[in-house]
Amino acid sequence: MKTVVSIVLGIALFQSLSASAAWTEQARIDYLKVHSQGVDIRLKGFENTSAEVACSDTRTFVLVNDKSQIYDTKVSFLLSAFMSKTPVNLSYYGCYEDRIRLYSVIIRD
Repeated sequence: MKTVVSIVLGIALFQSLSASAAWTEQARIDYLKVHSQGVDIRLKGFENTSAEVACSDTRTFVLVNDKSQIYDTKVSFLLSAFMSKTPVNLSYYGCYEDRIRLYSVIIRD
């Protein structure tokens, strides 16, 4: 029963986060910085104007290192897009310290 409750709560949390996430336009990554908290990312020409996500740094995303396998996958996506100069779309929600908290990465053809 605990497992069912955990799954239902997890799904509800996931849906609430994804429902409130904002999206960037497609753009190239022009900056990556790896540090102990995770990875900082900047997109060429991006400036956050979302009223729902009002961080003091309006240009820098942060992918927080949560030590999960999906973190490694996101880092791999970001690095491959950066190296190949492939444009991406990023979804984001809230702030982490002063930066925009990254939620997901899309690479399209």
